Amino acid sequence: MKFFLSHSLEPLSFLIYGGAFFWYARISAGTRYWIITYYYLLAAIILLLASLRYEGYTSNNLFYNLLYPITSIAFSWYFFLILQMRWEKLTALSSCIITLVYFFLNLNEVYFDSLGYVITSTGIVLLIFIYLRQLMAKISEEPLSHNFDFWYICIQLMYQLGSFAIFLSYNHFTYQFLNAGDDKKAIGRLLTYLWVVHNIILFVGAIVTVYAVVRVSKKFISK
Repeated sequence: MKFFLSHSLEPLSFLIYGGAFFWYARISAGTRYWIITYYYLLAAIILLLASLRYEGYTSNNLFYNLLYPITSIAFSWYFFLILQMRWEKLTALSSCIITLVYFFLNLNEVYFDSLGYVITSTGIVLLIFIYLRQLMAKISEEPLSHNFDFWYICIQLMYQLGSFAIFLSYNHFTYQFLNAGDDKKAIGRLLTYLWVVHNIILFVGAIVTVYAVVRVSKKFISK
């Protein structure tokens, strides 16, 4: 159970996300939904490989360090398509560029680069608030409960804020772990528990996304 929660639950959650977006992309024909679909499916493969590598008692940090720039590219692209004003689109582009610059400057990182995830989450949260500002400024007769982007953005806000705190803590405790003596096992367990909490938040978000797809899809089916 511990291995499932700390390693297997993550690729499973991404796979659920990918399946939900695949279904919604088919009926809505939105380019941005296909982008996120491919992102989640690619991420699920990367995380599955990371899980298998860990099970073989070898480092899987390379896979995790590859995931956050891919995340930044996918979400920046998504927001670039849904944001309307020029400065908003430039912000989405800048978020991606900053993350990629950091990634290439730290290509030789051999440990889990939680700071890269902090930078990625910060950019995504900023773009979420920009989108919510755009959404609230636009008067629409359609209720927000019929807007899948609104559902997904709120789910991501929950996940990204929770993950931000976890990634910051993970960065702090990783340095403690590297410099620890007898406390290494205790800190190692703490890092595992932090990642279990992260994976549970991710899984809850995936399940709520499935619910949102089913709920919003009704307006397409009823037409």
